[in-house]
Amino acid sequence: MRQSFLFNTFFALLVNFIIKPIWIFGIDRTVQNELGSHEYGLYFAVFNFTYLFQIFLDFGLQNYTQTEISLDNSQFGKLFPALLSSKLLMTVIYLLLSITAAAALGYIQYDFFPWLVLNQILLSFNIFLRANINAHKLFIKDAILSSLDKFLMIIGCSIMILPHPKMIELNISNFVWIQTISLTVTTFVCIYFSLQLSTQFYWRFDKKLFKRIIVSTIPFAIIYFLMTVYYRIDTVMIEKMLGTKGAYEAGIYAQSYRIMESVNNIGYIIAGILLPIFANKISQIDQVRKIILQGFNIMLVIIVPIVLGGAFYSKEIISTLYKDAPQYSSSIFTILLFNFVPVGLLYVFGPLLTVKKSFRIMIPSLFIASLLNIGLNYILIPQNGALGAAYATFATQILMLIIYSIAIVALFKIHLNFSLIFRVLLFIITVYAINKLIYQTEILWIFALFISGMLSLISALLFKIITKDTLFLKIN
Repeated sequence: MRQSFLFNTFFALLVNFIIKPIWIFGIDRTVQNELGSHEYGLYFAVFNFTYLFQIFLDFGLQNYTQTEISLDNSQFGKLFPALLSSKLLMTVIYLLLSITAAAALGYIQYDFFPWLVLNQILLSFNIFLRANINAHKLFIKDAILSSLDKFLMIIGCSIMILPHPKMIELNISNFVWIQTISLTVTTFVCIYFSLQLSTQFYWRFDKKLFKRIIVSTIPFAIIYFLMTVYYRIDTVMIEKMLGTKGAYEAGIYAQSYRIMESVNNIGYIIAGILLPIFANKISQIDQVRKIILQGFNIMLVIIVPIVLGGAFYSKEIISTLYKDAPQYSSSIFTILLFNFVPVGLLYVFGPLLTVKKSFRIMIPSLFIASLLNIGLNYILIPQNGALGAAYATFATQILMLIIYSIAIVALFKIHLNFSLIFRVLLFIITVYAINKLIYQTEILWIFALFISGMLSLISALLFKIITKDTLFLKIN
């Protein structure tokens, strides 16, 4: 059972569905509702600003670690000390650059800024340490560790949010400090489990190995940076370009972005499982094609019901979750929700191109996408505010999906399966019809989405989007 791709995917999703929605909709959303979109929007803009410099924290080490150690687990004892040394060096560079840039933009004046920087460092170390666990195909352990920080944050922030007894004042600074404590505890737990992966570590400094790692991670670092730019620059541009209403508009954008990020996390989880599998099978073209197909099918069955169901109930969802949501907030939500179509499929194609080290395709396309995203934001934000940023994000992701799809088809000589295309179209039409019929019954949206999801799953089985090959696909 533990060798089943579907079981590991289901378990990882289950853990995240239990913990992270509570954090996102129970805690994070409540903080924004209580403090207001202006105050929260400022925090959200500064948070995304600190995220922009993650390239110097990660520097491609996560993808490099997953790729190299997945190929040969015995390398871990030798590589880990050198990787850790590289990580510590990049942390110093991150600190210098983020503080300098924050001083230039005026973000350094906020008392929560240093703690956000520390949080990014801790989060980056957690991801790096978990990458080693993931590379050993310990997906269940990785799934639990991926939600541990949020579990601890939920406990701490619940004490802050509850009106009685009032032990911790509700403000942004305390909100950030609770995250710091939770991430610190999680880091130590990740260190403990990482050290269990090998009985022998080479702790002496190896200059040649260190240099090799730095040089090898440069393409991964560039990819990470460019992806971060077009994922995170929009909030900073909203806050800076719209003057006095920038923080408020960033807060409105955060309302929908929060939901989009929680949905995108599904793709991130699946990508984390696919990458080490692709790394092991990369020389077996037929096996790679099979995994691509099953990954595509699984993602499609997740994407279609979420996107279509959410689009039908966009107004109801936003009005239920937020106190001060303007009318156009549901439009932002719908656009960002449709963003999950390209993002979800990119989480299937991206890991394969990463393992293949198709940097000549990935880096230029990501560079063009970043320029497109910044350009569209520059044009659309002054006129349309957060709504313009949503359009810019969607256009950028569609471009990336087109480029990556062409690359995958060309590199792995994948032929169009017209039978599958026909069944997929029937599936999409059926799911649309299901949601339209349920919407007309005026059932409460949360129950309607559950019913729609169950009927969509049945449709996927009937149209053979999910098959025996999907059910019995192994991780080894």
